[in-house]
Amino acid sequence: MQRWLIIALCFGLLAVPVAGFAQQPENIVLNEKDTRQLSPHVWAIYGNPNIGIVVGSQGTLVVDTGLGRRNGAVVAGVAAKLRKGGKLYLATTHFHPEHVTGQSGFPPDTVVIRPGVQQRELEESGAGMIEFFRSRSDVNKELLVDAGIDKSDILFDNELTLDLGDVSVRMLWFGPAHTNGDTVFLVDPDKVLISGDVVQNKFTILPIGTRSTIKSWLAVLDRVAELKPSLILPDHSPPGDGAMIPEQRAYMVDLLQQAQAAKSQGKSAEEAARGIGADFGTKYAGWLRPGNLARAAAQAYREVQ
Repeated sequence: MQRWLIIALCFGLLAVPVAGFAQQPENIVLNEKDTRQLSPHVWAIYGNPNIGIVVGSQGTLVVDTGLGRRNGAVVAGVAAKLRKGGKLYLATTHFHPEHVTGQSGFPPDTVVIRPGVQQRELEESGAGMIEFFRSRSDVNKELLVDAGIDKSDILFDNELTLDLGDVSVRMLWFGPAHTNGDTVFLVDPDKVLISGDVVQNKFTILPIGTRSTIKSWLAVLDRVAELKPSLILPDHSPPGDGAMIPEQRAYMVDLLQQAQAAKSQGKSAEEAARGIGADFGTKYAGWLRPGNLARAAAQAYREVQ
C-alpha cells in the first residue's frame, strides 16, 4: 500500500469522502461544496454522477461532466481552482447524458478525449438517450434544455496515456460492459481507478449497450482486476478499495449461475426473474438500484443455455 494511503487510513481521511457521498448520493445538480480530495492528485465532486479530477503540474484531466451545461460549468469551475497550469482535458466514462452533456459548459479550448467506439455510440444513440432523460423529471428537462451531441478532439482505439507532468492517466477501453464504450482511468502513481459504471460499489449492474452482455462485462472486469488499484472512484456509488472488483464479479457470476439453473429446470424467463429477485433481495440486501435486477436477470437468462 502506498505511503499516502497508509497515512490517510491512519488519520481517517478516506472516511471523509465516503461520508460526504452518503449525504448526497443522488444529487443531480452538482455543487462545488461536495468536492473532496481522494489522493495526492485526484479529487472528486460527489453527486449523480461522481466527477473525477486529476491535477498534474502540467495539465488537468476531468472525467465526466454532469448533466447539462449548468453542471458542466460547475465542474469546469472546480477544475479551474485546482489547476496548476497546462492544458485542461476532458474525458467521459460512457455516452449517457449525465456523463457527457455538460461538455458545453467547459472552456472552448478544453481538449476532449474519447475512445472511438464511445464517440460512435454517442452519435448513434445519444440523442434518444437525451430525450429519455428529459422525460424523467422537470429538473432534467431544465438541465438538458440545450443539450446536444458534442465532438471529440482526440480519439483512440484501446488505450491512451495522458502525461500531466508529475502524474499520468491510462485511459482504457477493454470492450462492452454497461455500454459499448465504457472507459476506465488508472491514475499513476496514485493507483486510483476512476471506473465509471464498470466497477460499482454494491450496485445492481445492468448491461444496456447494443453489444453489452453480462459475460462481456465479466471479461472487462478481469482486465480491470489486473490493474490492481488501491482506491476506486465509481460513478454512482461510494468509493472503495480493490475488493470491489471481485465482489462485483461474484455477484455477476451468481446471477448467471442462477439463471442457468432456472433454465435447466424448465422455468420461463419471468419465473427465473422472480426467483432470482427473491434470493438476491436477501443475499445482497442493501445493494443500490435493486430496481435494475429484473432486467439484469432477464439478460442473464438470455445468455445461458
